[in-house]
Amino acid sequence: MRILQGKLKSKEFASKKGLDTTRPTSSIVKEAIFNKIAEHVAGSEFLDLYSGTGAIAFEAISRGASRAVMIEKDPVALRILIENINTLGISDVCRAYKNDAVKAIEILARKGEQFDVIFMDPPYEANVSLATLKAIEKCSILKPTGIVACEHIKFEDMPERLGRFVQYGEKMYGNKRVTYYYQSKEEARGASGEETEI
Repeated sequence: MRILQGKLKSKEFASKKGLDTTRPTSSIVKEAIFNKIAEHVAGSEFLDLYSGTGAIAFEAISRGASRAVMIEKDPVALRILIENINTLGISDVCRAYKNDAVKAIEILARKGEQFDVIFMDPPYEANVSLATLKAIEKCSILKPTGIVACEHIKFEDMPERLGRFVQYGEKMYGNKRVTYYYQSKEEARGASGEETEI
């Protein structure tokens, strides 16, 4: 796999062939996602849930994100993810953690963390996209002007509105959809809490 654009353009990183828990986003879909969220990426704090190979977070860093946090619960995938961070020489701006995504969201909220862009690509068979979006909204880890991009199977319908989150776009690519949300400004609230290790 390789990075498409930015300061790390064409640099390669590893993926685990045959690993059921990771399903790398195709180059076409990846480029379409970054075209959609381009104005939010430069200088952003980026959260990549169900990170897999780290392809989306690496692309974000390459395109100017200031920091990326990656969550992946599969230990083999996490090992490859950490190796990729080191291979690309971006350990100063990337951190990868082993945890369930919803639990990680709760921990990040207790630490008072908030992000400009949150991307999630959960396993299609799990149908957990909505549950993850609810956790993001409940825990207030999205900055008031931030956005969420959710890659999910086309059969999983995502709501037009969820709490403060408002859908502003959706595109289908084969058997998947990518749905985008912004946060309603008038209802946005901050996140704070006791710091704890992730």
